[in-house]
Amino acid sequence: MKIGRMGLLLVLVLCLAAPGVSLAESKKVIYQGEVSRQRWTNSTTNVYKTMDKDSRAIATYNPGKKLSITAVYPGWVEIRMDNGDVGYVLRHRIDVTANTSPGTAPDYPIWPMSYYTVIDRTVEVKAEKDQASETLSTLTEGARIAIEGFEDGWAVVIHKRVYGYIDTRNLSEVYPVAGSEYAAGDAPIAVFSSFYNNNPDRIVNLGVCCKFISHVLQPGETMNFNSEVMPFNAANGYKLAPVLVDGETKQGYGGGSCQVSSTLWDALLQLPGITTLHRNPHGDNAASYLPHGLDAASGTVTQNLIFRNDYDFPIRIDASTHDLVLFVAIYKET
Repeated sequence: MKIGRMGLLLVLVLCLAAPGVSLAESKKVIYQGEVSRQRWTNSTTNVYKTMDKDSRAIATYNPGKKLSITAVYPGWVEIRMDNGDVGYVLRHRIDVTANTSPGTAPDYPIWPMSYYTVIDRTVEVKAEKDQASETLSTLTEGARIAIEGFEDGWAVVIHKRVYGYIDTRNLSEVYPVAGSEYAAGDAPIAVFSSFYNNNPDRIVNLGVCCKFISHVLQPGETMNFNSEVMPFNAANGYKLAPVLVDGETKQGYGGGSCQVSSTLWDALLQLPGITTLHRNPHGDNAASYLPHGLDAASGTVTQNLIFRNDYDFPIRIDASTHDLVLFVAIYKET
C-alpha cells in the first residue's frame, strides 16, 4: 500500500486536525529522574532556556537533584522546575529513576515511526521547518527514510540527536507502517532509520552487517547479533573504521556495526511481540548517531544484541544503506 500526493495531503490534514499534544508542548510530568550521581559526581548540570547549549543557563543543579520530566527529545529533556518554569537539560546528564529494566530496555520510550518514504529525487533534510534553515543531510534517489509524522507540511524524521524536516512537496509517495496488530499485505510492522557520516570504509561495514542480518526469524527463534555478523575481518568483507569502545574511538575491522545493531533495536522496540534478552549501551554519552539512550552496542561478549521473536508468525528483517542513511524495516512474513 502507498500514499500518493493527494493521499499525503489528506494525511497532513488529519495530523493537523487530530486532537493531542504537539511534539514541543507536553507539560504533563511523564518521568521522574535526577541529575546523575554516578557520572557527574564532581560537576554541576545546567538547565538551559532553550534546547541549545549556547542559550542562557537559567539554573544549575547538583548531582542527585530530583527532576520532573515533561517531554523527551533526541538529545534533551524538558523539565518542570521548582518555580514552575520550563527548562531543558542534556539527556546524558540525568538518570531516569523510573526505569524498571536496565540493561535490556531504554531509559526513554522509542518514537514509533508511522510512515516511511523512498526518495526519488534530490531531497534536503532541514534543521527547521524552513527552506532557508541549515541542511542536515542531502539525499538522492533510492534512500529510505522513517517518518515519525507530519507538521505544517513537513515530514518529521530523527536526524541523529535532533529532529530533521523534509518538505512534503518533495515526497512523491509515503507508505504507512502497519504495526504488528494490523499487519497485512506488504506494509512493514516497524521501521527506523539513522544517519551517518561519509566515511567510505565505515559505510562498507554498515552494508556488510545489513546483508548478514536481513533474513527471516521464526516464532520462538532467538537472534544473536554478534553471531550473525562476526567475525569482523577482511575475509568477511569488513574494512578498518572507527570503533567506539568505552567512550573512546579506535580503529578496528567492522567499525560501524553498532549502528546497525542500534538501528535494528530501535525498530524492534516498537514491537510488543519481540523480547530483548540482552542489550548494553555504549559509554555514558552513548552513540551520537541516535537519540541518547537508544543505542545497542555490539562486537564483544558483553556488548551484543540478543532478542527473541515471541509472535506466532515469522518476521523478516530488511536492512539497507543509501546516501548516509541506514534503514531497517520489519515485516510479518507470510
